[in-house]
Amino acid sequence: MSDPRLSIIIPNHNYGRFFSRLTLSLQNQTLGMDLCEIILVDDGSTDDSLNQLHHFETLGCKRFLPLAEPHDGRPGAVRNKGLAQARGTFLVCLDPDDLPGPEWLASCLAALDGLPQAGIAYTHYNHVENDGYREVLLPEFDPDLLRTQNIVAPTAFMRREVFKVSDGYRTNTTYEDWDFWIQAALNGFGFHRVAVTMYAHMVHGDNFSFTARKEDGRAKAAIVLNNEAFFPAGVRHWARAHLDGEPWAWSFPRGIIPSLEDVEKMLKISRKVNEEE
Repeated sequence: MSDPRLSIIIPNHNYGRFFSRLTLSLQNQTLGMDLCEIILVDDGSTDDSLNQLHHFETLGCKRFLPLAEPHDGRPGAVRNKGLAQARGTFLVCLDPDDLPGPEWLASCLAALDGLPQAGIAYTHYNHVENDGYREVLLPEFDPDLLRTQNIVAPTAFMRREVFKVSDGYRTNTTYEDWDFWIQAALNGFGFHRVAVTMYAHMVHGDNFSFTARKEDGRAKAAIVLNNEAFFPAGVRHWARAHLDGEPWAWSFPRGIIPSLEDVEKMLKISRKVNEEE
């Protein structure tokens, strides 16, 4: 059997209630499911997720591989298990509660097909939280922006080589996807933005992206120290100081890693305060 064009990795923990909705959106994709494999990695669910797999079995995809794993609780580690089994030329991780529009798969694959230098493709998306939503319009890829904030969509497409040469989704930071995109940039892969809003990303109290907010400072510092070659020495100094609890190295606004200029301002303020005491 030939390899699939696309591997769709679905990490799951107690989200079986979303399977029928997700499979309906996959069924409505303009890209044929016969070109895709679906690998669902169940992270020790205690709901009826494993009794809901029939929704995927009726899609007619090239391969459906369910993996029942002991509970880990870290989405990145669960994604890694599925990605390690993937056979597709292209890969994408999709949460069970996300809602892709009909052109999403085909558009992102076409972007990567047409741009051999690009390893990752991403689109705009709708961020849905507490029954409200906002459209997130992402910028063109810029490594300087990626050093200070995550400018890639939570769900992005990649060539299989991007994962193969990486350390996978690292689990010492709750901003696992941001860390992964930086790995890809360090490994020399190009990024391409498809400037259309094509899916909805759900955020609610029982998913990991909500939990990540509580560990913001430490998670950002871990990203810096995981990828030291990507950041200036001064920012690395901030990361170590923050993890050591030094008072001058405050966490900075949520989701933002301080720039070198920001770190220099922190140090200047700290020196001034110390001189006045």
